[in-house]
Amino acid sequence: MVTSSDESDIGRLVRHVRSRIDLADAELGEEFFPAHLSVALIDAFFTPRLDYHKQVVPVVERYCERFKLHRIRSDRSRLPHVDEQETLTNLIDHYETLDPGGFQEEIVRYPYCSPGTRILKSENVRCAAMKMRKIGIEILQDAQSRPPGDIKRVLRPLSGIGPRTIHMFLMYVGNDEYVKGDVHVCRFVAEAVGKDESRIPAKEAERLVLRAARELEIAPRLLDYEIWKLGATPNKKSAPTP
Repeated sequence: MVTSSDESDIGRLVRHVRSRIDLADAELGEEFFPAHLSVALIDAFFTPRLDYHKQVVPVVERYCERFKLHRIRSDRSRLPHVDEQETLTNLIDHYETLDPGGFQEEIVRYPYCSPGTRILKSENVRCAAMKMRKIGIEILQDAQSRPPGDIKRVLRPLSGIGPRTIHMFLMYVGNDEYVKGDVHVCRFVAEAVGKDESRIPAKEAERLVLRAARELEIAPRLLDYEIWKLGATPNKKSAPTP
């Protein structure tokens, strides 16, 4: 049931988006066009609580360099042919080749742990790959064709891997209908509706951004990304007032 309060908040959010973001130039970043499912998985699982460009991207690039992979696909309009992609089995085999300690030392280089745990992010990547492989997911096409609920069910039990991380992974593999309720999204929504940030739970922020995206006729993950860019670069100029 949609309440009048909901409609009011969505209206405020839509106006806030229009005043702060130039939707005419909205475009997803290159990380949304991974050449391999393994790349999307590493990227999504390492992102929480790390500086994306200074800490996450170097890990992904070292992985790609070590195993001679392209990080981003050359044609963003389609997925790479199945024969051109690394499989999750390949990713798991890399851990076998280097052993988990070697993978951590050579590829990651820092003891990054999943939020609220002492579990290395690299270990959660390996476990996630094994869990998805068990339900037949190996490449990008598999992840896109599988119902998101199936992927959520196998990843949720991993300690330190919450809904926001899973949403990020789903967004990277091509699902337009997800929003990641991170600090930037929650702060942006709070500013829009005139509430304290602590009173905007991540799930509520996601719901409002999804609704606003539909009002604005823009893909939710694209709106999420534009909000993230604005939050990550606070000195970015506002969009011109229409």
